[in-house]
Amino acid sequence: MRNYVLTNLMMLCGVLLGLVSFSAHATIIHVGFANAGGTTSWTSKPIGDPHGTVTLSGWEYDNGWTPATMFYKKSGGAENGMGLTCNQNPTNNRCSQHEIGATPWQMIDMNISNLTNWNALTLNLGSINGTTYGSGGGTNGDETGYLLGAQCSVDGNCASIVLASCTNYGTSGSQTCAFTFTKQYLLNLGITDIWVTPSKTNPDGTNNANILFGSGFDLHYVPEPAELGMFGFGILLIGLFLGLRRRQTI
Repeated sequence: MRNYVLTNLMMLCGVLLGLVSFSAHATIIHVGFANAGGTTSWTSKPIGDPHGTVTLSGWEYDNGWTPATMFYKKSGGAENGMGLTCNQNPTNNRCSQHEIGATPWQMIDMNISNLTNWNALTLNLGSINGTTYGSGGGTNGDETGYLLGAQCSVDGNCASIVLASCTNYGTSGSQTCAFTFTKQYLLNLGITDIWVTPSKTNPDGTNNANILFGSGFDLHYVPEPAELGMFGFGILLIGLFLGLRRRQTI
């Protein structure tokens, strides 16, 4: 009787563990950008195990793209996130805000080509203001933030497409926007980098928008079921073995 109960319990545990392993939900890892402040290029520490790394780099268009120093802004709410300092300081740009500006034209590049074992990414834009900075998104030129997907070849040439945009249509204060992209979607487009910018082209002084990249991003992945599933399968086999042995000794 004791062996019979033990056998049934072990078989039940094996089945339950197997079911749990295959019904695992996605896990989210938050990766912060604070340590990127003060650098022109920053690579994260390895994300979990084994999800690889991302690299952020700051850029400003000064008759060609030149590195720009990133700035981690902490002003609360929608005013938290990654911005840039200015290499130059035109009188019509609010460089003192340390955000990603349109005059001079700036962007933050997030290289995702070294990520592994992931299913989706959630990215955030901040400091999208409903004011007449000339971004052209709303009827009064309200600010617009863009996430551009870069398709880069091995020789360094890149083409970009709009993955998402966020416009504050005249509402008071600033707002944030969050976007989630699946790995399959980005890979199908051949995306290696995501560019964060308040303008799709060089505004040449006609746009004075400033936005922020979020204070970090979320990586979504589904844990591998192998270890838990094999453990449950092992218990199931032991239960079956004990059951067969019990039948043979009766």
